[in-house]
Amino acid sequence: MRRTSFARVESAESVVFRAGRFRRAGSVPILCEPLDQLSTILLDILLPILLMVGLGAVLRWKFEMDLGTLSKLNIYLFTPAFIFDKVAHSKLAWADMGGIVMLTVTQVATLGLLIWGIGRAMKVSRKTLSAVALAVMFYNSGNYGLPLAELAYPTNNSGASNQRQEPQARGASEEKTNAATGSSASLRPAAKDGGAVQAFVVLSQNVLLFTVGLTVAAGASAGDFKEVLGKLFKLPVLYTLAVALSARYWLGGDASRHLPVFIEKSCSYLSAGLVPIALVTLGVQLAGNPRWPRWKPVSAVLFLRLIAGPIQMAALLLLFQWTGWGPLQLYPWPAELLILTASVPTAINTLLLTIELDGDADLAADCVFWTTMASCVSIFAWLVVIKTLWFV
Repeated sequence: MRRTSFARVESAESVVFRAGRFRRAGSVPILCEPLDQLSTILLDILLPILLMVGLGAVLRWKFEMDLGTLSKLNIYLFTPAFIFDKVAHSKLAWADMGGIVMLTVTQVATLGLLIWGIGRAMKVSRKTLSAVALAVMFYNSGNYGLPLAELAYPTNNSGASNQRQEPQARGASEEKTNAATGSSASLRPAAKDGGAVQAFVVLSQNVLLFTVGLTVAAGASAGDFKEVLGKLFKLPVLYTLAVALSARYWLGGDASRHLPVFIEKSCSYLSAGLVPIALVTLGVQLAGNPRWPRWKPVSAVLFLRLIAGPIQMAALLLLFQWTGWGPLQLYPWPAELLILTASVPTAINTLLLTIELDGDADLAADCVFWTTMASCVSIFAWLVVIKTLWFV
């Protein structure tokens, strides 16, 4: 049996109804106390985000906070440090992440083409179209998607024992299913490690945001392609990415090789500051011009990011499954995780790029804020759908 990057899980498991909860026979609960899971998401993920945004708003109301300075701190200091720290020290094998990377690139590209086509047909202004495209294409896969993945699919040892229980109960039916699907009990993981899979998505999204996304943001205010390139190469992100990839190649998983301590420590400290400073910047931006959002573009972003995005991800997963190529065989796992985390809100870094490159900052801020707020409902809905209706 050929092994792929992500081992297959059972392709047929019985679903039973016990004490008001859906459970998968011989496995971990599919949906156990959904309200408790929702409260965990609200308190552990969403509330810290909103608290930091609120602190930024309070600072703007109390003091004269310079948004331009905050933006430059993010783009020229914290973001390069974050990219260098995460890429240079990444333990992910480039060959193994091929399927996830290809899927992420395809998703971003198809969403971008969809937005561009709709925008051109409706004759939307370049700045508005750029802000909407960034908000839909790039989602908060890190400080929202990563903890969500770890909460929804935690690694635990009990999964292994549960999956090995009651072999007679599954007996002949399981053997028939395995024969039909080509699956093997030896290829089933002891537990679904959501965080490990999501790490691939985080890295792919960050690289795409600061290459493709940077180009989209620069094109919002630039007059021609030469001017777009000029704006791109004035920013430190691409240079940092090149240096980080070189450092990762040199380190090469060799434990005897280390970067200088003063570089590692400095990048680590600055990298940890990106998310809080970026969220404070969002609060400052929102408080600087209190208003009702422009609901027409924001509503489009809400639908495309929180509802259409996961549906598109599911369609791409099915399309990739039909290719029959090993690295693209992501169904049923980690397909269910990828669909769930494709429903998270807009990435905060889209606002930082829009501010720095003179785009529609108000619309970008509204998209980040309102998709984050609406995700309170949409994430819970997708959890229920995936964990109860995802028959694998």
